[in-house]
Amino acid sequence: MKQSRRELVRTIAVVAVIWVVILVAVARWQGRGERAGAGRRPELMHYPGTEAVEEQHSANLGFRKYWFTLNEDYPSKSVYYFYRNELEPKGWTPLHRGEPRWVRQVAKKESRDVFQAVWGSPDNLFQIQLDMMSVVKPVREGEPLSGEEREPGIEVFVTLQRSLHPGLIMQPKAPTGRPGVEVEPGE
Repeated sequence: MKQSRRELVRTIAVVAVIWVVILVAVARWQGRGERAGAGRRPELMHYPGTEAVEEQHSANLGFRKYWFTLNEDYPSKSVYYFYRNELEPKGWTPLHRGEPRWVRQVAKKESRDVFQAVWGSPDNLFQIQLDMMSVVKPVREGEPLSGEEREPGIEVFVTLQRSLHPGLIMQPKAPTGRPGVEVEPGE
């Protein structure tokens, strides 16, 4: 019994060491590819006036993010138009259908109007996600509700990250002809 337990622990330790070696090798291989230009992380553009805003980043998780409060009234889409006009001419593809719109998310004490847009990079390896939020609180000057009060400004979050699965957003290729038997309709 003791010997089988010892063998099991030894086997688990060997597998763990092999797994760590594989992870280190893959990380070095990915880093070499990025330095050589393949899969190079694109630049995270900042909305005009936010260039000095500090970014949050994680090399391991593969994202860079910054956020700010836009001093415009709801339902402004100026940040969306900025990113659309900067990204799409450079080959970034919108991953949303049509033009995104503001959507209300209702909660008990406050509601949020949210806006989201996502673009995929030309090589389908990265995506930029734009999230905007405006908070609304109901005003009770007696029962029932007499209106709502909106917090000033719009919270904006911009994230550059690796695509979760590049195959999900890759453009479908044109079908190729496959050899087969042609069947002609009967007369």
